[in-house]
Order: sequence, then structure tokens, then C-alpha cells
Amino acid sequence: MLNYEVFKPEEQPTQAAIKAFMSPEIFALFADLDRYLQEKYQIKPKFSYSNCAMNQNIWRGWNIKYQKSGRSFCTIYPQQAYFLALVPGNSFEVRKKENANEVLLAVELRKEALQAKK
Repeated sequence: MLNYEVFKPEEQPTQAAIKAFMSPEIFALFADLDRYLQEKYQIKPKFSYSNCAMNQNIWRGWNIKYQKSGRSFCTIYPQQAYFLALVPGNSFEVRKKENANEVLLAVELRKEALQAKK
């Protein structure tokens, strides 16, 4: 089941609902990434609903955006038993710790690229 099939557009899901949907193990990886982004970059997550129909609706549904000064660092799409992480230029399917570490590295590279553009 995909995110949009479980969570309706008019009702933002709770953290408990997302945790149950993703699985506690995968939610722990998401929570670590969330905490890292909030603490290191002082980014507040923002829930958003997407109607994107690309790739058999895999990007459709509720997502959590991490943006600072109008620039996107990462967007998380909760899915059943995993989550998708979209860092501009890269997408990741996170099912284990190694995948989550790849997302962290991509976010660091994104931050460096944004700083270099200044």
C-alpha cells in the first residue's frame, strides 16, 4: 500500500500513524534523520500533500519537507515499511541504516553546493 492510499489529503497524519505505517524500525531511521536536520541546520519540518502521479504514484501523498531560506534540503515520503528521501538531484529508498547514511551524505553535499553558490 502506498502513502496516499492510507492517508487522506484533507487530514495530516500523526507521528503515531506514520510510525505504524512505516514500521517502528524504519520510523527510527526517519526520526534520526529528522532530528539531525532539525538540530544541525535549524530546519523545521513542514508537512505537505503532493498529487504527483510520477512512477505509479510513488511520490503522491503526504511528505515532510526540510527547507531553509527557500532552498530545499530534503523531502521525506513515508511509505509502507520504508521511506523515500528526495535530496535535489538524488532520490533514495531507505530500508536500512546504510541507506539513511547515504541520505545524510547527500544532504551534506547539498549544503556545500548551496554555500558555494553564495
